[in-house]
Amino acid sequence: MHKKTNHIAAAALAACLTAALAASAAPQGASAAKAGAAAVQVTLNEIPAELKHAPLLENGSVLLPLREVGALLGTRTTWMAEGKRIVVVLPTAHIEMKLGSREATVNGKPYRMPAAPKNVSGTVFVPVRFVSEALGANVAWTAKDRRVDLTVDSSYLFGEKGDSAYWVSRATGEVYVSKRNEPAKLVSGVRIVMKGYGGGLLIEPLVSGADLLTVTDSYGEPSLNDAIHRAIVADGACVLTSYVRYWGHHPIRTIDSTRNGNALLMDGSTLIEADAAGAVVARHDLAALTGYEDDAFQVEWYDDDVMVVRPHRTGWLTAIDRETNEAIRLADALLPEEQIAVYREMHTNDLEFGNWDGLRVVGREGDRLSLKHWWFLGNAEVDVTYVLQ
Repeated sequence: MHKKTNHIAAAALAACLTAALAASAAPQGASAAKAGAAAVQVTLNEIPAELKHAPLLENGSVLLPLREVGALLGTRTTWMAEGKRIVVVLPTAHIEMKLGSREATVNGKPYRMPAAPKNVSGTVFVPVRFVSEALGANVAWTAKDRRVDLTVDSSYLFGEKGDSAYWVSRATGEVYVSKRNEPAKLVSGVRIVMKGYGGGLLIEPLVSGADLLTVTDSYGEPSLNDAIHRAIVADGACVLTSYVRYWGHHPIRTIDSTRNGNALLMDGSTLIEADAAGAVVARHDLAALTGYEDDAFQVEWYDDDVMVVRPHRTGWLTAIDRETNEAIRLADALLPEEQIAVYREMHTNDLEFGNWDGLRVVGREGDRLSLKHWWFLGNAEVDVTYVLQ
């Protein structure tokens, strides 16, 4: 994971990708503008790349837009007008450059680049070869075709928001964080081990300064397993984690937060409410409360009075009074007996049972819980209301 090839791949990827669009965009830079000069082509893992800005080819060096480098290579990239500094961060590398200067540092060690970063009409371009080698990408230049071929091993899931950037290692599950363009550091107390390739990493900053991470992982054939890992990270350490695995073709409607902004983490059949600092506010054993033995649940509504949950396999939407813990199966209260009888006869793996009992929560007004019911035999959806007791 910390191989040099990974570093080169990341940076090169950005370089080549930006070049791809160059083919269809108006040429930028002195050399690109030469009459009759073909646009630089870029491939990423043998697939033609499309970029918003054309790459520059000047004096034998290819330069790519900084922002696209980050998007393509999974790096945190930042341009700081004050000081004209450029910072590129990956768990294995921290690169600093300066506009108009060939001097740079990689993990604190000085280097001299073959070309200096430059600003073209408000877009900052950086030298592909140098950034590629520092990040670990493999880059090949075919002069007769004016083509850059990038080969990248995507070792990390990457996500960023606000001051925070996170990476999750696909190989080890280790989590890294960079705050405000500082070198990435290992987050203690957590490993997010994925069985598939990992579908995405979302970051939600919390008001306390902590971050809520959500990693989705789909695997199996044909991707019937959807695993959701969540973690709250504060000051470089994980303070709370959860994991739930959903199987089958049912939709995932589980909500992530309460009406007042607290986080909701589903840990198998246990629902955890946590405040902005990651402290547990409430913990609910949904299997015990509903009487269903499912090992995975979803929560579709949650407030101070009631929570509406669903056992993922069994599928019956259930309202739970948070004061009394009384559970009500909503189908029994809202649907005609003949429809309920049809649902009871169905196997949980039947395609017709894909939406379970057909109910879904829309909202709440006063003591009325608004829902919609889709009846698959009539292919019709109607509004229904449950009056809270």
